[in-house]
Amino acid sequence: MIVLDEAVSALDKSVEAQVLNLLMDLRRERGLTYVFISHDLNVVRHISDRVMVMYLGEVAEIGPAERLYTAPRHPYTEALLAAMPSLDPDRRTLEAPLAGDPPNPIDPPPGCRFHTRCARAFGPCSGKVPALHNLGGGHRAACHLNSTKEHAA
Repeated sequence: MIVLDEAVSALDKSVEAQVLNLLMDLRRERGLTYVFISHDLNVVRHISDRVMVMYLGEVAEIGPAERLYTAPRHPYTEALLAAMPSLDPDRRTLEAPLAGDPPNPIDPPPGCRFHTRCARAFGPCSGKVPALHNLGGGHRAACHLNSTKEHAA
């Protein structure tokens, strides 16, 4: 297993593409496993089989890359994906997908760490830490919206 933390973030796009292709070739040829840490969601989608989204040091969502990108089940994941730049003028974001500032990571809020910025927060979000709910197919999300039928997406 190789850990790559922001391995291509400082590279121009042509060199980035070459490095990513090399990493993918090496993975295939040598049977390697990567833990690829990045804030560039397009790169993550390109290189990953599985993706883990974290918020303030805790897992918000984890699952197969394509499923997580096409059917996210945590509001933070939804906000991250909504913030991805698009070249399609019909898909451009006109306003920020999240309001407010992140809480202090040294003293996070009780309950779901994301509830202070979540537009869909309800009752238990502010007091109870959500379990990492199994959504099937290796997909899990730590959100109270996934635990109740009346709030499930």
